[in-house]
Amino acid sequence: MRRILICFLLISASCADEELEIYDTIGGDFVLHDQFGDKYQLSEHNGKIRLLFFGFTHCPDICPTTLAEVQEVWQQLSAEQQQQIEILFASVDPERDRSDLLRDYLGSFDLPVIGLRGSDAEMLEITAKYASFYEKVSLDSALMYTIDHSSQTFVIDRQGKIRGWVTYDQPPSASVSYTHLRAHETRH
Repeated sequence: MRRILICFLLISASCADEELEIYDTIGGDFVLHDQFGDKYQLSEHNGKIRLLFFGFTHCPDICPTTLAEVQEVWQQLSAEQQQQIEILFASVDPERDRSDLLRDYLGSFDLPVIGLRGSDAEMLEITAKYASFYEKVSLDSALMYTIDHSSQTFVIDRQGKIRGWVTYDQPPSASVSYTHLRAHETRH
């Protein structure tokens, strides 16, 4: 059900700008590095719709599930729609999620995800801008720690404004019917 809502938000964001509310008190530009070590500045990618998710490669459930759901949605989009979208996975585990690990992890999904990383200070600043959080939690295991983190996926429009988000535990009542979605799509 959640994947249908993501699809609805993506297509709505690609249609008339007035269809979705703009959440201008959160979000904003940032600069990080991608999984290849290249600079990524959000505002330099205006003109595309962005899906932004904060996560980490050692996440046992929320991150792989979210990426798998986005992958399902991605496969339902036309090639033209796919060209209009960037999928961003911003790591909240700067200590472990090196560029090579991000490349390997994201490469396991059939999805063109841009993995982003920065210092702990940069990630704390960015997650605060996006009304998100993360926190290192010690474990008594070989992993030594895990990360508790926000689980929403932000939909950012072509101008860099947040137009909505989907939470990991989005209730089915928040989803829309696929028929309504298709009707929206044909208006584009």
